[in-house]
Amino acid sequence: MIPQNYQFAMDAGVYLLGVDSSEIGTRMPFDRGEIGDPAVFLIMGQSNGGNHGETRHQSEGRVFNFNPFDGLFYRASDPLLGATGTGGSPWCLLGDHLIKAGFARSVLFLPLCVGGATIKEWAPGGPYHHRMTFSIGRLRDAGLSPSHVLWHQGEADVLCGSSADEYVKSFWSLVDSLRRFNIDAPIYVATATFFAIPKGYEARQMVIRKAQTSLIDPNRGIFRGPDTDLIRDRFDGCHLGDRGLRDHARAWAKALIPSLSTDSELAPGALDTE
Repeated sequence: MIPQNYQFAMDAGVYLLGVDSSEIGTRMPFDRGEIGDPAVFLIMGQSNGGNHGETRHQSEGRVFNFNPFDGLFYRASDPLLGATGTGGSPWCLLGDHLIKAGFARSVLFLPLCVGGATIKEWAPGGPYHHRMTFSIGRLRDAGLSPSHVLWHQGEADVLCGSSADEYVKSFWSLVDSLRRFNIDAPIYVATATFFAIPKGYEARQMVIRKAQTSLIDPNRGIFRGPDTDLIRDRFDGCHLGDRGLRDHARAWAKALIPSLSTDSELAPGALDTE
């Protein structure tokens, strides 16, 4: 059932009926003061950045989820509010990793990912660009702004045959929009192109991989995220299984915390929260 206080988001056209997670259940909102001064992650892209993983997870520490549809704060628990899908994500696990590593005293996720979205759909003029600006506006109304932007997208552009130039052009258009919106946070770009089903897309995957790699430019605030193509635990050939979600969370922790970038410090299981 859609909560009554989602009407504002529905009227604005940013709540995607039938695909956005609205599963609040028994979750109780937190007051803004209880959140503290968190590291705030704006997450955009497609399904593997949303709630399309095989298993759900819940944070153990001070990890929170800002819901752009009602403007409230919740404990981070899959499916995270703000993104599509009803399954699991890597973000609750990542939040606990970051707290344990001393990255921040509290973490807040604003996930907006839409399954099947292309990069052009997130750029200005695309249907999800307003989803981004609307959500940032609601976050600012709550007194916060993104401190980090995570971009996890690419498989849809492989499927539709986007060229490297098209991908790069759309990405920089999105970045320019964020900067005009006074979001000067570092942007981390994942390498994300892999799917095993359907077969026969290896050449197109390489095109988008190269495009994503070419975007990295620390002088412009664009940093390398994880290479999630290396994660092959895909329960349906594309979306991440339970092991894959854990590997995904560790990979993002490695990208965000250089001091934890060695295999020994972030070996499988080293930062598991179970």
